[in-house]
Amino acid sequence: MSSTNITIRELVKQGEQILKEFGIRDAKIDARLLILSLLECDVTQLLLSQEQIAAEHLKASFMYLIAKRTQGIPLQYITSEQSFMGLDFYVDERVLIPRQDTEILVEKTIKLINKKKQPIEGIEIGTGSGCIAISLVYYVQNLKMTSIDVSPKALEVAQKNCKTYNCNEKIKFIESDLFENVKNGKVYDFVISNPPYISIEDHATLEREVLECEPRLALTDEGDGLKFYRDISKQAKTYLKRGGFIAFEIGYNQGITVREILENEGYSHVEVIKDLARKDRVVIAYKL
Repeated sequence: MSSTNITIRELVKQGEQILKEFGIRDAKIDARLLILSLLECDVTQLLLSQEQIAAEHLKASFMYLIAKRTQGIPLQYITSEQSFMGLDFYVDERVLIPRQDTEILVEKTIKLINKKKQPIEGIEIGTGSGCIAISLVYYVQNLKMTSIDVSPKALEVAQKNCKTYNCNEKIKFIESDLFENVKNGKVYDFVISNPPYISIEDHATLEREVLECEPRLALTDEGDGLKFYRDISKQAKTYLKRGGFIAFEIGYNQGITVREILENEGYSHVEVIKDLARKDRVVIAYKL
């Protein structure tokens, strides 16, 4: 096919074919999402314009993005966007890409918060892109959050997303290793965290895109994958109100162990919640 006078539809088809040749899974979807990002339009607008001749600058830009995708760079880092809880978040290589499974943690927490009528304060350990805290304050009116991350680069991304959703007055960001820089004597209604829970052994087996592109600091604790559950569970007791809860995202095979960690630290009513694939995904526990 000639490289001149091709339609947008034909251009996308070319991109899809290149991605397939490089073994990119979901090549058709990725090619379409890349053109949508470039055109800054939705699917309906794309369908209406797909028979138009593609401008030279559009072809060059699209093929540049296709080339980046063939190198194994995640689609979300190319488009700088990932949807989470119905919201669009800016993401880049400084932060972990938000996963759909994490929505279960947020949804469960919202249900628990909504049982309380008074103003609520929560603290998040390891905010990354800010998707958890921002989603919580976006959907819960009477909530304020303190969000912590040890990475100043991650906090830059979280603050950028916070400005997008005008929630600066509802979220305070702190650079801290766990609770290290949290004010002594301050207590919260809940602690929430999706910590690095991949063991050092499992980290080596991750897909190339994750292993080579996403921040290692956000993926593994360089040990058995349980370090942060132990540390947060122990330290959180000082910062939780009586009757407050702790909410963790966990790996599919960590439910029993994380339950034991929490029970050994004196938490009660520990609940392990499964995801849509019927795998352990969230643990909730209370401080009495």
